[in-house]
Amino acid sequence: MNGYCFLSFCMVKKKVTKQYYKDPELLIRIGENIRKERLVKGLSIEMLANEIGIDYSQLNRMELGKVNFSISYLYRIAKDLKIDAKKLLP
Repeated sequence: MNGYCFLSFCMVKKKVTKQYYKDPELLIRIGENIRKERLVKGLSIEMLANEIGIDYSQLNRMELGKVNFSISYLYRIAKDLKIDAKKLLP
């Protein structure tokens, strides 16, 4: 029932936690590929982060494989590195 339960005559929404798929090894490998391509292009982490519009600490966590980020960010990173996004995937 979409996270809702009916009690008496009032409707109360139950908290439903979302489970996201996370593969730490995959994230680390993608992060290593991002870092490698960034260094090949001669960009600092701050420069690339500014280009894609995120904080450099967030990009650092991506490169270290500590955060599960969206495919949209992967695309933005690849676009600013001027490479095909497939090159960042293992």
